[in-house]
Amino acid sequence: MSKLCLYGTVLNSADTVERSIRSVFRPDADIVITDGGSTDGTYERLLEISKDYNLRVYRAPGSSRGLGRQMALMRCPENSYTAHFDLDGEHNAYWHRLIDWGMATGSPRPLPHLYSREYLLSRGGWRDLNYAEDNELWARVGFDYYLPIVFSRQIKTVGTGLLGREASRYFQGITGFAKRTLRTSLDLIRGFGLKPIDLIKLFDKSRLPLLLPAYIIAALQGIYRYDKFLNNYELNFYNSLKKLKDPVKEIKADEQYVVFTIPYKVAYHIGVSWIDRRLRAIGLRPYKCRQMDGGESIVGVRSLNAVEAINDYLRFNLFEAQSCRPLDVAEER
Repeated sequence: MSKLCLYGTVLNSADTVERSIRSVFRPDADIVITDGGSTDGTYERLLEISKDYNLRVYRAPGSSRGLGRQMALMRCPENSYTAHFDLDGEHNAYWHRLIDWGMATGSPRPLPHLYSREYLLSRGGWRDLNYAEDNELWARVGFDYYLPIVFSRQIKTVGTGLLGREASRYFQGITGFAKRTLRTSLDLIRGFGLKPIDLIKLFDKSRLPLLLPAYIIAALQGIYRYDKFLNNYELNFYNSLKKLKDPVKEIKADEQYVVFTIPYKVAYHIGVSWIDRRLRAIGLRPYKCRQMDGGESIVGVRSLNAVEAINDYLRFNLFEAQSCRPLDVAEER
């Protein structure tokens, strides 16, 4: 198996699609995109650049992100390796190195973003979810290795409307906002495989008045959960830690792009001491860092310089480097 297919779904992203596709393009790969019914010229722009990037694009108005990815996946060549990507993100060289490294293993599921087409379809492919669709898939389908490397960033765009560009892409008006919010809440619960206790454990109290009623509807639709003790969000962190590989050793990564982060609430449930050992096993030093939103995370890096580099690359300023202190496992018990 050597053929590679890159695929994704998109909605109203006319100003980012070419930059995103350019960052993933490689002559040895097909690119297949499902357009979910864009009205801003995204579909037309994709058609214009299709010959330049070996691109095939299809329309499926109203499709969710999960359903759009499933339709694109099914149109990838048979017996190909497949890697999905978001068309509002820009990918760096490490994304390509991960793909080459994963394909060389011969595994049908080497990495969370890389699967053989037939393996993924044989396990049901993507669910019809608009949120947490990737967490649901990784928890159900599994993966063999995890290399903690920053390989993409969201393309920064100018906001429009009261709620910004990200919101204007997906809905119009108050009714659209209400529908989108409900769908997101339902799919978050279903895709993460949450129980009522998880809502209290993971989310701020201000969100509970919306999430608790949504849970009743989500339970009727069917909640996807694959572990008795861990929800899918936690399970994927646990599996990633179990299957950690050193990116510096495996793909010759610059150590400033090597990072593993896990919210402290999740880390505490999985086991801080175990996480400390897993990170140190591949040469990462664990720190406890304060996030810009006030939360805390355990951050595994080779040096704190990586925190500054990652914040700059991602443009989100996820962590306050000056707030990071070495993780004291004894203190966390």
